[in-house]
Amino acid sequence: MSEGFAVCGRCGGRKADFDRVCPHCGFRPEGDGLLIAWLLSTRHRDTASLDAVSERIRGGETVRPSAKMLATARRALGRSWASDPGLDTRQRLALLATSLLVTPLVGLMLAVWWYGTKPRAALQALALSLPASVLFFALGVWLILT
Repeated sequence: MSEGFAVCGRCGGRKADFDRVCPHCGFRPEGDGLLIAWLLSTRHRDTASLDAVSERIRGGETVRPSAKMLATARRALGRSWASDPGLDTRQRLALLATSLLVTPLVGLMLAVWWYGTKPRAALQALALSLPASVLFFALGVWLILT
């Protein structure tokens, strides 16, 4: 079995893996670009079809995957609701304790940070931090009024 590789979505050159910097043009996929980069790797396609894609990119074509292909990449990279395991019990308890004893901002920031990459974990962080935010606000108002 040969070593895996990926095709750069910008220049069509070969690179070591889908999440690496292209040695030909210096492009490194980030965010949703990683989904396209995964689709252009041996993790998803065979070598012959990747060679054909590489030639088309070098010829000036742009890569426009369908929504179904992007959903496949999201599942493979753990960025879909179905493939994200979320937070385990220990992590949820630690986040709840931090939100109640220190500040709920930690959970709110994690929810924003994980929104695109870990949707289930983001929702769990939000669900744990919002009630703590309400308690913090109520405690602050009570301390001000008394």
